[in-house]
Amino acid sequence: MPACSSLRLLTGARHGLLLLVLLAAASTSAAQQLQLVPYFGATFHGSSALLADLEGGSRESASVLGVSLMRLGDGWLGLEADLAHAPGFFERGEREIVVPGSYVATLTSSAVVTLPIRITRESLRPYVVVGGGALRASARDLTGVFPILSTMPVVALGGGATGFVSNTFGLRFDLRHIRSLGRGDDPLVLEGPRVQFWRGSIGLVFRY
Repeated sequence: MPACSSLRLLTGARHGLLLLVLLAAASTSAAQQLQLVPYFGATFHGSSALLADLEGGSRESASVLGVSLMRLGDGWLGLEADLAHAPGFFERGEREIVVPGSYVATLTSSAVVTLPIRITRESLRPYVVVGGGALRASARDLTGVFPILSTMPVVALGGGATGFVSNTFGLRFDLRHIRSLGRGDDPLVLEGPRVQFWRGSIGLVFRY
């Protein structure tokens, strides 16, 4: 892994871990508002300017597994740390160039704006997230001429809603747009964002 790639990945991971520590510290005063959300979803309307993606595998849907830790109080603002992994991101459909094993992984931290509890009461609680972090893209073509092994900063924008069926358990519906920034580590690229996609997901919410 190139040194600059490792540095960017470690920086993104450090920011994510710092947010997790802050969330855990905040939870001591409002433990019931610390939400752990494992989720499953899919990417759609994606694209990539990386040459190994000439067949356009990123434009097709790929499954996503992830987990987020969200700190929501009774008011308008909150924080979130999110980790997601999309295996096979560049090899959907009848693609023959990309070798199986490609993926896109993201680690982001976000500010959360939501409606206060005094407004939503026991109904669905909508929210909006704005944040950023790091994206790791990896793929290898059959010839080995245009491999993808890149780490780059990303922005994440989206929103969703959370609803609870008990004091400690609920569901979350989430939609986000992930878009990379900068050139990344791959020198041979086409015009446009290196990687971008929409991500829709449904998660289980465990409130502590």
